[in-house]
Amino acid sequence: MSWKLSTLATALLGVLASSLMASDQDARWQHPGSQNGTSVVASTDASPAAAAKRSDKELIEKQKTCPVTDQPLGSMGKPVRVVVKKRTVFLCCAGCKKKLLADPDKYLKKLDENK
Repeated sequence: MSWKLSTLATALLGVLASSLMASDQDARWQHPGSQNGTSVVASTDASPAAAAKRSDKELIEKQKTCPVTDQPLGSMGKPVRVVVKKRTVFLCCAGCKKKLLADPDKYLKKLDENK
């Protein structure tokens, strides 16, 4: 019986979170310098998260392949982002992360050679 309650609670939390995220996309805010109370629709494209996604997309397009398997990025789902030695590297899958972290110099060198 308790697993049913747990499953129900998890489902309800998921629905609530989805609802809150959807309402945040249309959130209106008043500009701090506004004197007439004008509302402005907040642009979700100007958020730091959106900028990071655009930046990641550019890096993925530039890198093109996984340094561990030489497979095209995106061929095994969404590329996995890893920061190693202060450098952002994308992998074809989570399974490659262990190999990258075990010998980062080998794979960073490989990326540099493929530029």
